[in-house]
Amino acid sequence: MEIKSLNREFDSSNILLFFFRWWKHLLIITLSAAVLAVIFSSPFFITPMYESSVVMFPTKSNTISKVLYNTYADFLQYGDVEEAERMMQVLGSANIRERIIDRYDLMNHYKIPKNAKYPLTTLWKEYDGNIKALRTKYGAIELRVRDKDPVIAANIANEIAALVDTVQNEMRNERARIAFEATKRVHEFADAEIWKSEDSLRTIMKMGIVEYTTQTEMLTRQLAIDLSNNNHRGVAAIQKQLDILREQAGVFLTQRVQLDQIARNYFGIQKITEDARIDYENFVPFKFMVDKAYVPEKKIYPVRWLIVFLATFAAGVMGTLSIMTYETLVRKGVIAPKK
Repeated sequence: MEIKSLNREFDSSNILLFFFRWWKHLLIITLSAAVLAVIFSSPFFITPMYESSVVMFPTKSNTISKVLYNTYADFLQYGDVEEAERMMQVLGSANIRERIIDRYDLMNHYKIPKNAKYPLTTLWKEYDGNIKALRTKYGAIELRVRDKDPVIAANIANEIAALVDTVQNEMRNERARIAFEATKRVHEFADAEIWKSEDSLRTIMKMGIVEYTTQTEMLTRQLAIDLSNNNHRGVAAIQKQLDILREQAGVFLTQRVQLDQIARNYFGIQKITEDARIDYENFVPFKFMVDKAYVPEKKIYPVRWLIVFLATFAAGVMGTLSIMTYETLVRKGVIAPKK
């Protein structure tokens, strides 16, 4: 009996009669909710937010010297997952965050009082809530910036995209500077050793020593000839030259070997130094820009029509349920009907 009675209470005819009896009340409830939603979703209560975005692809991480000396094609390759994750890390770094905060005075822009209990924590939370980077399904990075000022939203997005290259080049150049200074010292040492060896050889060559082995053989042959001819004067002159060769042979041969060894390694040292210099002095792009940020014309938040619709619908549902509950309680005698 109770199930049949319940079915009778909520059959279609009763529902139609219900709305016929209470349509004025429901209309007032839904209209009031709609008006309130319009008012409280206005800029006086909810600050409109504009969104601007940048889309970019990471590049393959190669040094300029490696690209120039090996294959130019590497410089044009898109980065893979590793480069994308690295770019995401840089985008979320404190280095970029602090520069953007200082450049656009976000503490005042977000109206965060400096005497607040945790001003920096509040500022960073606001920053992270308005600036987000995410990977697209095609492997690109999309940077989205929301702000109450559409111009600032676009400027911040483009500024952060530019800082991606700046910050990574600063980190890279610090290591490149250390490498360049080290290779430069090696190069300077090699230059000094070459000059010292050449200077020693020039000094010895002034004594008449040009090629030890060849000269020794020639003087020995000439000595034999002069001895057979009893040319005592020629023998004395040749003997004097041979004495000089014997005295300076060790220094001459040592300097020649050292000079030859340094000369063989000098080209490699010079190339390494030049590579380090190229990597240190040049600015490397770490991204391909797909779309730069433009000033948005329409706000993205709040969506007023959606707020009004949901508020009106929710008020209508809640009003209907409340009145149904009231009728049920009256019918069961739990509460007295209002006159």
